[in-house]
Amino acid sequence: MRSIDARVGTITASLLMTVLMFSSVALGQTEGQEAEPFSGAALLCLGPIFLIILPFVVFGILWTVVTPVMFLYGVFFSESNMRKRMDDIVQRESASIEHFGKDPLSTLKGANIIGGISESGLVYASFVYSPSHWQLLIARINQLFGGRVDVMHRVISVGRAEAKQRLREQAQIAGWQDVLNVRIDTAEMTPPSNPKGSKAVEIFAYGTGVRYG
Repeated sequence: MRSIDARVGTITASLLMTVLMFSSVALGQTEGQEAEPFSGAALLCLGPIFLIILPFVVFGILWTVVTPVMFLYGVFFSESNMRKRMDDIVQRESASIEHFGKDPLSTLKGANIIGGISESGLVYASFVYSPSHWQLLIARINQLFGGRVDVMHRVISVGRAEAKQRLREQAQIAGWQDVLNVRIDTAEMTPPSNPKGSKAVEIFAYGTGVRYG
């Protein structure tokens, strides 16, 4: 977060300096004209420059204002939002289990029931999550002392539960009766320009959907 803020601040300052430089040049060219503070040529030069630079200046100001607001939002609401999401996943999971009559996900390969399978196919689902800056700050503080990082454990648990539930829902949509040989893979998604910055993680769940004949 600090590196991004520093870059935005540097870009904004550079753009403002460019505006001031061109303004001083234009004013120097119009010093001998008392009736017109800006000549038409100066306006033609500065107009496009202002139009190009204005969005960057506005973005820099908004970033400076919005970043602390979003950090405070994460402080007060990230944990409650995570609990609400987990409660929603539990409700959806109960509905899926009621539909199938059991939990359709299994890590077994199904070799013992291969003779009763009439149709099979790939089933997959993915979910991308990223902890808030507040949660990352708590995790860094925990790393100073070592041991279990509870806040990240809760975030990862929500991500895995969501990916598995999406797999159940995909199986229900496709009409599969079971999903065998279920596997879960994770992959970090980090901007190449900032490898040490905030990370998002993709959880990819997949298995073999089967229908019995």
